[in-house]
Amino acid sequence: MKKSVGIFCAITFVAGCILLAEGCNKKNEQEPLVIIPTVNPIPYSVIAYLITPTDKSFNPDYYRAARSAIVDVQSWYKNQMGDNKTFTLNPVIIDTLTGLHPSSWFNSNNGDSLYNGTVAYGFYNSKYELKQLLGSKYDSAHNVYFVFVPADFPDETVPRGLAAEGLQNLEGLASKYPDSWRGGVGHALGHSFGLTEVAVPNPDGIMSEGFTKYPACVLKPAEKDSLNANPFFKAQ
Repeated sequence: MKKSVGIFCAITFVAGCILLAEGCNKKNEQEPLVIIPTVNPIPYSVIAYLITPTDKSFNPDYYRAARSAIVDVQSWYKNQMGDNKTFTLNPVIIDTLTGLHPSSWFNSNNGDSLYNGTVAYGFYNSKYELKQLLGSKYDSAHNVYFVFVPADFPDETVPRGLAAEGLQNLEGLASKYPDSWRGGVGHALGHSFGLTEVAVPNPDGIMSEGFTKYPACVLKPAEKDSLNANPFFKAQ
C-alpha cells in the first residue's frame, strides 16, 4: 500500500513538472504575427517594407528584427533632435510584400536605365521593385521608404526618398548584438531624408563612422538644422 502511494506521488510530481515545462515554453513562445497592410499611409511618414524574393520564404525573425530596429531608431532621432521631434511611422510599422524577382536579381546589372550611371545595383533594383509592386501608390513626394530585402547586396543608399538594406543587415539585426546594425538603419534613414556622407570623417557622427557605435553616436549641428527644415520631422 505504501509502495502504491509512493508511485502515485512520483507520477503526480513528474506530471506536474511536465505541465510546468509546457507552461514555460508557451510563455517563451513569441506571439503570432498579425500584419495589417498599409492602405492609407500617413502623409510625410516613413513607410517600411520587407520584400521577400521569389526564391525565399517569409522570415518572421527578419520581420521582428527590422520592426524593432526602426522603432528604436525613431526614438534615437527623437533624443538627438530635442523638442520631441522625430519622423512618423505608420501603424503597421513594417509592411510585407512578395517580390517579383529572385534574390540574385537584386545585385545584378538589369539595365543601365535603373542605375543612373552608378553601380549601386542593390539600391536601384530595390527601388525599381518597390515601384513595380506599389504602382501608382508609390509617392516619394509625401513618403520616405525603407526597404529590407533578404538578398545579398552591399549596404548602399543614395540620398533622398528611399533607403535599402539587404541580407547581411537583416542577419545582423536579428543577431544577439544588433546595435551597430541599427546604427546602419539610422545612417541609411539619414540619407533617405537628404543627409549626405560627411566631407571629413568623424568618429561619433551617425552619418560618418559613428553609426557602428550606435546608440552612442550623434547628429551633428548641420544635420539637425537640415532635419529641422524637413517636413518629415515634427513633434510627436
